Parts: sequence; structure tokens; C-alpha cells
Amino acid sequence: MTESLVDSASVTAEEILGYAEEELEKALKTNDIMLYRNAVDKAFLSTIIAVNSYINEKLSVIPKSHSERRSLLRKIDREDLRALYSDVMKTLHDEAFYEGIYNPDEAKYAITLVKKILEECKKGIKGEGRT
Repeated sequence: MTESLVDSASVTAEEILGYAEEELEKALKTNDIMLYRNAVDKAFLSTIIAVNSYINEKLSVIPKSHSERRSLLRKIDREDLRALYSDVMKTLHDEAFYEGIYNPDEAKYAITLVKKILEECKKGIKGEGRT
């Protein structure tokens, strides 16, 4: 596995998060709720890619659902990542994207959690820290 967290299209979680942050900044400047919703969902997508890469590295399986992802994180004793994943999913995906809740402070905080998840997954894949 390479050092970056990769999906099947070879777009890294980090690249997607970068796009999300750019879009979020623009959305907040222009008060564009649709761009805001797209930006936060991109940030969540980067989380999915990172977590899937991590789980695939550990168990040689790619989760097909949020439920399976959370279950497999528990199976590999990563309750810390499971909790972060669930929190980010609720804030960015459920509330901001699906429900249309506009809360920039919560979105920005959730993106800091996304960065933490990406870093933890990367360390786990490289065999550093918790595995």
C-alpha cells in the first residue's frame, strides 16, 4: 500500500479533503448552501476512503456500508476511530448534507476530526502507533 489513502479511482482521501476545504471556504464567503452541502459531503467521502483503506489493509475487505465500517472498526479494536467516524458522519453527512443544517462552526470542527481520522488511518497502514 502506498503512503496515501487511495480509493479505486486513485484519488486520495487527502486530495478530496483539499477540494472540500476549498469549496467550504468559497461556500461560506458566498453563503451558497448547495456548495456548503457538497463541500461537507466531500469531506465525509474522504473519511470513507481513508477508513476503507485502513480496514482493507487490516482485514483484506472493503466495507460496503456505514454499519459494516463501524462494525469492522470495532472488530479490529479501533473504537476510537469508530467514535470519530460516527461523529463525523452525523455532523457532515446526516445533518449538513441530508438535513441541510447550516452550522459552519460544527462543519469546521468536524473537518478537524476528519484530518485526525486520515492521520490515524495513515499511521495504522504504515504500521505506526495503534494498529
